[in-house]
Amino acid sequence: MKKATAIVLFIFAVTLILHLKLANTTNEQAYNEALSYFEQHSSEIANKKYITVIDFTKPSYVKRMYIFNLETGEVKRHLVAHGKNSGYIYATDLSNEIGSNKSSRGFFLTGEEYQGDHGSSLRLYGLEKGINDYAYRREIVIHSADWVSYKAVFLNGGRLGRSWGCPAVPISEVDEIIGKIKDGSLLYIYAR
Repeated sequence: MKKATAIVLFIFAVTLILHLKLANTTNEQAYNEALSYFEQHSSEIANKKYITVIDFTKPSYVKRMYIFNLETGEVKRHLVAHGKNSGYIYATDLSNEIGSNKSSRGFFLTGEEYQGDHGSSLRLYGLEKGINDYAYRREIVIHSADWVSYKAVFLNGGRLGRSWGCPAVPISEVDEIIGKIKDGSLLYIYAR
């Protein structure tokens, strides 16, 4: 039994490493779409230093949130969870519906930071009618959770924990993330 468990864990570890290497790249199409939107709507965007792209075409066990610093060219990557009814490892079923517990796709503006049930949180305002315009009413926010970590991936059989639709981030990184992108920056959730 111990040998079989060790083999399964070894196969899981090798598979995870291969996936991490393959998924460790920025989705150029998603970034270009975000940059194009940013350029076309720059007068509506208060925080012009950062663009955030969440790439839901990637599995939840990789760092699929990209924060692009437009002044320095630096890119920071972070783990980010999706809604529990959007899919298991991949977010494939997205919604704007209240009570769906699904993530939404599209363009958002970040709002103000506040202290919520999960500590420091950041309001999101959906910019696309019928796609994500109920985000504020649905209380879709960026917040932290202890189930957004590599430990959670291991304990959950290869995936992060899942939210009620919010892009949840690691507890240890939430202050850095919110500090950068709060107060009117563009956030784009890219999905198929």
